[in-house]
Amino acid sequence: MKRESVFKLLTLALVGIVLLVGLEVVLRIVSPPSPFSPLVALRPENRMELHVNLRGVSPVAFHSTNRWGMRGPEPPRDWDARHTIVTVGGSTTQCFYLDDRKTWPYLLGETLRDTYPDVWVGNGGLDGHTTRAHIIFMEAVVTRLRPKAVVVLVGANDLGFSISKELRQWGNPYDITDAGWHYRAFASSRLLQVLYIWKKILVDRATVVKSAGHGNFVPTPIAPEQQHLEGKVLPSDLKLLLPALPEYRSNIRRIVQLAKASNVRVLFLTQPTLFDDTEYWRRIEGTFYWIGDTRAKLSAATQKKLLDIYNEELIETCKAERAECFDLAPLVPHEERYFYDGFHLTELGAELVAEQVAGYFRRTATSHHGRVSMGF
Repeated sequence: MKRESVFKLLTLALVGIVLLVGLEVVLRIVSPPSPFSPLVALRPENRMELHVNLRGVSPVAFHSTNRWGMRGPEPPRDWDARHTIVTVGGSTTQCFYLDDRKTWPYLLGETLRDTYPDVWVGNGGLDGHTTRAHIIFMEAVVTRLRPKAVVVLVGANDLGFSISKELRQWGNPYDITDAGWHYRAFASSRLLQVLYIWKKILVDRATVVKSAGHGNFVPTPIAPEQQHLEGKVLPSDLKLLLPALPEYRSNIRRIVQLAKASNVRVLFLTQPTLFDDTEYWRRIEGTFYWIGDTRAKLSAATQKKLLDIYNEELIETCKAERAECFDLAPLVPHEERYFYDGFHLTELGAELVAEQVAGYFRRTATSHHGRVSMGF
């Protein structure tokens, strides 16, 4: 009897394991995990229909990813023979709420295709990511794929490390750069992720709502004397508010090193913004919802000046590292028709960015044996 009981338990355990493995296989087919690393949240074959109320953005948008989890067309089979570009950045690169065909990386490919029919552009932007996560992306994705070029739009999210003490102390929750085995197991298993979601719904009674995390920028008046950071008066030298600037410089250098080691052309872009350093914006409060709880109250003009410091740091670091940097920020007017909030582009803004970046590639093109190349 004892042997029979043990045999039945072993049989049940084996059947349970087979069922769990089968479920994992099915879920991976239906909803595959990241093909590169659990630390890079690229979700392949994702399909969404978004309904939003954002200025300058179509009310209905289709958001999809290819087999690599990037937005944009499927990767070409003749990869090495093509002009391949991967864009890297946060939400201002991902353009989450814009339709697939209206993001600036997609439009960049369409604009360049008139001159370079074999160009392919994949959008690897991920919401909230900073240069810390971009380094992981370079290590896990770019060094493996080795596209001809990488375009990196940075600045806005890294500014958060300086503005928010919590982010500096605990890190950006969107950047998963130091995960233990438990997270890696969770991120690698679609079954564990589905079970976790249902646990939140059935046990924790969580309310599942899918709504836009972004909103239209609404000007809120602020008096100059109301500005503060964690209750402290702003210093005359705003660089004193940016303790994370040295790390930003170091991260840019690391990205350049990884690109050079993989023989990949890297092009950095400075971050544009709706805000400007004018009298009007000095009396309008800046927005920090993309950073979180900052315990800061700054004018939009001050926020723009802080971003300018990050943009200038990017330009100077690229000069020192002999890396390309296209100063995009001053080429996008500080107008609401180009931004629906302080940093995120409207469809018209995405068109303008695509045109400017495509123009840079054309200006830096080279000719080899009668064939025009995009400088790759």
